[in-house]
Parts: sequence; structure tokens; C-alpha cells
Amino acid sequence: MMYDIYKRIDASYYGYRDDEDGILEKLEGPAEKKMRAAAVAEWMEMEEIKREARRAVKSGEVAEVGVGAAAKILFEEEEDVVEEERQREMERKEKEEEFVVHVPLPDEKEIEKMVLEKKKMELLSKYASENLLEEQTEAKVMLNIQR
Repeated sequence: MMYDIYKRIDASYYGYRDDEDGILEKLEGPAEKKMRAAAVAEWMEMEEIKREARRAVKSGEVAEVGVGAAAKILFEEEEDVVEEERQREMERKEKEEEFVVHVPLPDEKEIEKMVLEKKKMELLSKYASENLLEEQTEAKVMLNIQR
């Protein structure tokens, strides 16, 4: 049963024969030409910049490149700066969104002290008599000792 379903699946099912009818070529041809022309123009601008930079390095003068290419380079540098600013802003927002505790939390020493006190009280209650515990609490009250 399942074999019958898979028997009819071939390359056209996966879209490998879409370009055989010529429709895609007619649609994609002009778009490909535009993209290719834009890529070649950009490459030519970058080559011109490289040539001017090489000449300037050899002669020791300041290189001047066409307005379009220089503006494009500045635009790319501005993009980097804007991207860095966005990154900093995102980090700032993440820090602001962090949970802020509004009550004081005990530090490690205080926690350790509380655990030791609890263990002492357990040992005292296990091994000491009730009278001794009462006398100890009375003595602490008289001496004004906290815990």
C-alpha cells in the first residue's frame, strides 16, 4: 500500500524539473541581469578604491576616491557604529530587565552562622536537659545576649 504512494514520487515532486518549461527562466532572467550588473558595479568601485589606495601608498599623498565609493565606505563604517550602539542598547535593556531584590538577603557568613546555630540547638536539645536549656536562656536574657 505505502509502496504504491512512493512509486509515483519522482524528481518533479521535489521541484527538480521546474525549469524545464521555461517559465522560471523568463521570470528570473531580468532579475538576474540586474543583480549581476549591481554586483559588477560594486566590484568595480572597490577595485577603483584599491587602485587609488595603492597609488597613494606608493606616492605618499592622500588618496581621493570618487564620491560614490567614499560615501559607500563611510556608510559601511556608519553601519558598524550603529550596530555597536544597538548592541550596547540591548545589553543595557537586558541589565535593566534583570530581577532586582527589594529585601536584604543574607550573605554567606550570615547563612553559615544560622546553620551552625540550628545545629547547636539540635545538639543541645538532644543531649541537654530542659532545666539546663531554661537556665541558659535566662542567663542570655539577663546578660542581654542575642542568640
